[in-house]
Amino acid sequence: MNECLLNSFPKMNKRDSQKQKTHSNLLESALQLMGEEKGLGDLSLREVTANAGIVPAAFYRHFKSMEELGLHLVEECSDRIQMIVGDARLKGAYRSALQLTIGYFFDYVTNNRSLFRFIARERTGGNRKIRENIREAMRMIARELAKDMRMPKLISKEDTSFASELIVSICFQMASDYLDLETNEHLEMRKIKVQTIKQVRLVFIGTIRGRKHKHR
Repeated sequence: MNECLLNSFPKMNKRDSQKQKTHSNLLESALQLMGEEKGLGDLSLREVTANAGIVPAAFYRHFKSMEELGLHLVEECSDRIQMIVGDARLKGAYRSALQLTIGYFFDYVTNNRSLFRFIARERTGGNRKIRENIREAMRMIARELAKDMRMPKLISKEDTSFASELIVSICFQMASDYLDLETNEHLEMRKIKVQTIKQVRLVFIGTIRGRKHKHR
């Protein structure tokens, strides 16, 4: 099961525990059925509930619709990546925090291929509300990332915001390319990680140089 679907919860009674387990099973079932090729719109509620081992009527105890299920998947992914950014900040000084973040990000993508494939597909998919939520999730991740780039003497708040959003966009695009590789193509995977780090560094350097140029 995907790491992001195994969040820790407060101590629950047996009924609540079972409800949470079913909730997670529905999310996981949808991801399994989508696999590498299908989008959320290709799935039926009956397919998802059958794969999760529950009757269709029970679905509505957890989600109002398949769209809401998709929105929960977006939220799970967004929350986890924001945690990754925060953890990287705690483990490295600002000069290495971005590189650490990218490393942890690709580890997350590797361990949650189905979930991130869903995000990559739905980012340009047919459901407008899910697309909007993915864009908002990326902005939230960028705001968290911006905390690693706050160097007032070098970069303005406006430039920091722009650069962090560009970095998140780069990472999401490179992750899509990463997922197109077979799981045994380790050399190509490493190349994509290195390319991502180089692109992020160029954004960072360009932002600082642009700031210096403005103040000449």
